[in-house]
Amino acid sequence: MIKEGDLILLYKDEKRNYLIKVKAGSFHTDKGFIDLASIMGKDYGQEVATNLGEKFYVLSPDLYNLTKKVNRLTQIIYPKEIGMILVKSGIFPGARVIECGCGSGALTIALANFIRPNGKVYSYERNQEFLENTKKNVEKVGLSDFVEFKHKEVTDSFDEENVDFIMIDIGSPWDLIDAAYKALKPGSRFAAICPTFEQITETVFTLEEKKFINIETLEILVRKILVRRGKTRPEQRMPAHTGYLIFATKTI
Repeated sequence: MIKEGDLILLYKDEKRNYLIKVKAGSFHTDKGFIDLASIMGKDYGQEVATNLGEKFYVLSPDLYNLTKKVNRLTQIIYPKEIGMILVKSGIFPGARVIECGCGSGALTIALANFIRPNGKVYSYERNQEFLENTKKNVEKVGLSDFVEFKHKEVTDSFDEENVDFIMIDIGSPWDLIDAAYKALKPGSRFAAICPTFEQITETVFTLEEKKFINIETLEILVRKILVRRGKTRPEQRMPAHTGYLIFATKTI
């Protein structure tokens, strides 16, 4: 049963779906407004109507919604990359994770969701504005207890040792490979995301020099399918290149 303060996905169609908190007041759309107090006491999956009689459905948001609908001040790591990061990172409930370059917090939210209830994400960001925006995004989805934010530019080392996973999202990931090596547990995983071939080349060559193995570089492409009777086909547009992922494992 939905109560005040719960986070919901108010869904009408692919273009009209909103991640909001239930509280007293009205939520306005191009199809009219909804009295949010009227949602309290309903079950997920029920419909609500605007003042114009347009139907919306009250849904429980999933991790895809939580990451895609962050307030953005930067480019985000997309769910298609986040999924691969999560399965290749080796993280688990209770893991200790470093991310350097939090952006707008999409990956921060996903990492925090997976390491709770006893783990911690240590999120480093040198830009104060980006950091504060990510804090708000993480707080909105109720995961603040699992993230420690650090307004700091890392050069030689991170504050933590023996962490289970490190994710680097900066313009020159190779500059932090020594710091990542010192902070990681032996046998644990390193990851970075880069937009260009030049960046991945420099990063991979540096990893090879620094006792990392099992190095692989991936690009993740996703294409939706338009399902229609007699004319099902792929969509003409797709979010193709958003970044190259690099994974590696620390040896000793």
